[in-house]
Amino acid sequence: MRAALGVAVVLAALAAGALLAGGRVLVVADPLPSHADAIVILAGSVPDRTLEAVDLYRAGVAPRVVVTRERLPRGQAALRARGVRLPEGDELTVTTLRALGVPPGAIVVLRRRGNSTESEARTIARWACARRLRQLIVVTSRAHSRRARLILRQALGAGIVLTMRPSRYDAFAPARWWHVRRDAKIILSEYEKLANYWLTESWGIAPCGGLRRSGG
Repeated sequence: MRAALGVAVVLAALAAGALLAGGRVLVVADPLPSHADAIVILAGSVPDRTLEAVDLYRAGVAPRVVVTRERLPRGQAALRARGVRLPEGDELTVTTLRALGVPPGAIVVLRRRGNSTESEARTIARWACARRLRQLIVVTSRAHSRRARLILRQALGAGIVLTMRPSRYDAFAPARWWHVRRDAKIILSEYEKLANYWLTESWGIAPCGGLRRSGG
């Protein structure tokens, strides 16, 4: 009986530890450099990611802010066919950047649309490698930061230093994620996508997004 009780206590402790660590494992933040070539905002949650990017831009760590584009949501094409055009995420991001004081000349929008973090990373890597950039700061949401860093480091290759910056304005609570239904869904989704990265995606991600980078 005592042995069974001891096993139950150990299992309960392990389960509690997994709950506590499950959210924190997903959040990574690299030390900020004194200077970078660009601040890149990954497509997704506009308010928290844009606010973080604006703070970094105002701090003078990079001279430009790069905005990526998502695949059009379902139904958008049908709406446009009827003359209704809803603003896209990149358009909202650019509008927010300008409203918060980032000059238009410092904003770069990458035209190719992404349908996943992997395809988005490929677009970013091809843009950065083609311009022979050396250092990028990438802003995303907290729970997305570890997976994004894994994918982007592989896509950028050894020639570009990546600094991952999870937004301080993101409401995700890594230590109490099971108390919030939205956060619990995010946790499950991120671990599923991490498994997909390790099992399939990681094998097909080429440095520089597959773009051959010239030497010199």
